[in-house]
Amino acid sequence: MKKILLIHGWDYENYYGRIDHNAWLNRKKFLEELKKYYEIRYPDLPGFGLTKEPNVKGYTLEDFAKYIHDYIEETNFNPDYILGYSFGGAVAVTYHKLFNQQVSLILISPALIRNKDNSKEFMKTPKILDPIREKVRDFYLIHKIKVPEMVYGTPFLRNSYQSIVRVEIIDELENMDKDQFIIIYGSLDNMVDPNRMMNSVSKEVLERIKIIQNGSHDIANTHTEELIQLINEFTNEPPKLTRK
Repeated sequence: MKKILLIHGWDYENYYGRIDHNAWLNRKKFLEELKKYYEIRYPDLPGFGLTKEPNVKGYTLEDFAKYIHDYIEETNFNPDYILGYSFGGAVAVTYHKLFNQQVSLILISPALIRNKDNSKEFMKTPKILDPIREKVRDFYLIHKIKVPEMVYGTPFLRNSYQSIVRVEIIDELENMDKDQFIIIYGSLDNMVDPNRMMNSVSKEVLERIKIIQNGSHDIANTHTEELIQLINEFTNEPPKLTRK
């Protein structure tokens, strides 16, 4: 049985201390269906589910990717595929780049390209405001805009969120073998615009994008069967000849 390691997304409802279970259990039906075909593991990232956050200011994408690398090393669970959902897709691509370029990726509603972010405006303020920029930014996002990822987050989660929310890593896909990944979006995803993604990549990457019609960002719950079918088709693709 092939092995898949799952990386969850950035859901403020799954912050550590807000729930008493694994961060993937809000997509329990998807997990149960996936288990019929694969051996799976789904660890909580630091600050989510049942995993406490470390005593540091915040994490970058590279830090989250290293956490996955360390988890694989410690558990000796060597996956054939890394499945990244939303923010987890960005972690999966970063992990692939830094630690294991042989593993294949299943990217579901991946946040590889970012929509407009209100906090970007603070990057344009005069340098004289640098010492208080983060405090002003956080006050604005928490008390004025009321971004839930910031409102309910600890300082670690807030700083981590601000570290990753502006990062776009679609260029990394161009450097990968195109038969090594699949990208699956819902056509009605309003969290990560699939059309913007499709208009920003090469023809070769575009061919790896699959769209589930009338699906939202939460296609694991709303279109479980279609999603599993696409995953199974990908994992059963015959290997392509190595280019010389």
